[in-house]
Amino acid sequence: MKKNLIIYLLAILAVSANAQENIYPAKAQGKTIIINGGTVHVGNGKVMENNGSIVIKDGKILSVGAAADANNATIINAAGKHIYPGLILSSSNLGLQEIGSGVRGSNDVNELGELNPNIRSIVAYNADSKITNTLRSNGILLANAVPQGSLIAGTSSTVQLDAWTWEDAAYNKDYGMHFYMPSLFNRPNRFAALFGIQQPADPVKLGLEQIEKVKAFFREAKSYQQQTTKTTTNLKFEAVKGLFEKKQRLFIHCSIVEEMLEAMELVKEFGFDVTV
Repeated sequence: MKKNLIIYLLAILAVSANAQENIYPAKAQGKTIIINGGTVHVGNGKVMENNGSIVIKDGKILSVGAAADANNATIINAAGKHIYPGLILSSSNLGLQEIGSGVRGSNDVNELGELNPNIRSIVAYNADSKITNTLRSNGILLANAVPQGSLIAGTSSTVQLDAWTWEDAAYNKDYGMHFYMPSLFNRPNRFAALFGIQQPADPVKLGLEQIEKVKAFFREAKSYQQQTTKTTTNLKFEAVKGLFEKKQRLFIHCSIVEEMLEAMELVKEFGFDVTV
């Protein structure tokens, strides 16, 4: 009896795992789809009680309003149900890290080195990630895949989660450059002595030196951009061209007031579009 119970439970787990894995991207929309009769939460604070209608054509929402009807359209009756907009995961390592730092082969979120503006998260994005299915079933339809690391980590891209490949997933490519501000807070590591970790004598001084290193990089990049003829191509300087042309935004990751003030100094000197 016990043996049969174990087999039964394993069978249930196998079916559940298979169901989770086999959520394939949808085919291109054919007929117009109209969702009628539900309570529509528009997303701007407006709620249409029990009579909302959403018209979808070619994969895009055409209108949200009163109940609609159309010939050759697929009508979905949503009476008694609530309809919400898809959610956006604004900052994540989705598709870049599958199992965590414990399994290096599934980790593409962090690159070696401190100045990596030429790293593009989008080309490392794994559209087959098992995490994607969980997010989609909970209403998240778009995600910002953000690289991590020390100082300048590279560019993030927004992906839509209904895709076979990273090319299909790409919704807004390379629009955000990410700068991880070094810590300007003296926070002693109480485990340093235990594990033989050598701490800097003055962490704040070290942090300011790293910030100056980033500023020096941007000054060199600015000078490079101003050259009318270039004898050699510098991939790192080319990668930040969008910042100077205001086609990219610089996302500065920081957590205390002193670090935010340093971020403002960076804006004053280079005029980048910045999000702190």
